[in-house]
Amino acid sequence: MEDRALKDAARFMGAELLPLLGVEGTVKGIAPTEAVFLEVKDYLADFNYEMSDGIWTHLEFESDGLSEEDLRRFRACEAVISYKYKVEVSTYVLCTSRAKVPKSSLTQKMNPYRVGVLRMKDYNADEVIRALEEKQREGKDLERGELLEVLLISLMDGEMSQAVRIKKSLRILRREQGKLEAGEVLSMESVLYALAMKVLNEKEIREVKEMMRMTLLGQLLMEDGMELGEFKTMLELVQDGVLTMAEAAARKHMSVEEFQRKIQELNLG
Repeated sequence: MEDRALKDAARFMGAELLPLLGVEGTVKGIAPTEAVFLEVKDYLADFNYEMSDGIWTHLEFESDGLSEEDLRRFRACEAVISYKYKVEVSTYVLCTSRAKVPKSSLTQKMNPYRVGVLRMKDYNADEVIRALEEKQREGKDLERGELLEVLLISLMDGEMSQAVRIKKSLRILRREQGKLEAGEVLSMESVLYALAMKVLNEKEIREVKEMMRMTLLGQLLMEDGMELGEFKTMLELVQDGVLTMAEAAARKHMSVEEFQRKIQELNLG
């Protein structure tokens, strides 16, 4: 779940993610992440960026410490991508574990290999949140790079509990809603929600549940849940013989074909 959330952040905020992590260069666009070699082995990278100088930045996400096996896999993926797309590739690993000095190289006589390691624990969540809250109190808009920091706040170091971090992050995003497109807000809330489910325990999830309901994502989930319940009830009435399919469809102002398609979309039939 953490990897999926980070990939989502990398997809729609790549131009801000790499500078935040200290990776030099300007992102030109998103590059393919899959390379098939001899149609035998499928190498799937976490994320690739094509940089303005033509070099590709290969970004991997690791929540555990790096092992030799991880490095060999990165090297194989890097080599295949370089061969297939005829490009130079540099690999960076965004590491969210607490390891102070993650393993970053393979030492071999003729073929040494090294990756750049980027540690989220080098960032202090308490300091980041205080700085962003102060900027908002001053009436200043947050930059996209600062919004990305909000999304990754749960992966940083600091004394603040995860529940408090998530609550403060939601408040910060809520204050920015009118300045962002709805699709961007939804994407950001989805990343924050996915990471929250990873780091919060059951009690903490209950604590932030009400705040989640107030977000754009929460409202859409509630609407989806209500829609699911309505169509489920209609289908049960049809199955019990109380309504015909045509009558049920008419109540939802749909044709029978539209009603049946919706039942399939909701995985009810």
